[in-house]
Amino acid sequence: MSNDLSIVGFGVGTAILMFIIYIAMLVISLWIFYLIVRAAVTNGIMRASRQGAFQSMSPPPFQGHQPINPGGPTQGGPPFQG
Repeated sequence: MSNDLSIVGFGVGTAILMFIIYIAMLVISLWIFYLIVRAAVTNGIMRASRQGAFQSMSPPPFQGHQPINPGGPTQGGPPFQG
């Protein structure tokens, strides 16, 4: 039995290099997936905008200031006694 640092016949340096290549391929594939999804979403939004899908999504016209509690007391009630 040998006492050298090896992982299934490969050196530690080779194992580290393979791990770095694995992580790089994973990152590149996720980045390409992100670009594809971003392009698809942008294309979908632009197509929906051309077809007038967002016309009914406008906010209602401003009605002016309305009190939150009309006709209610301006001060709080008696202190809580529980």
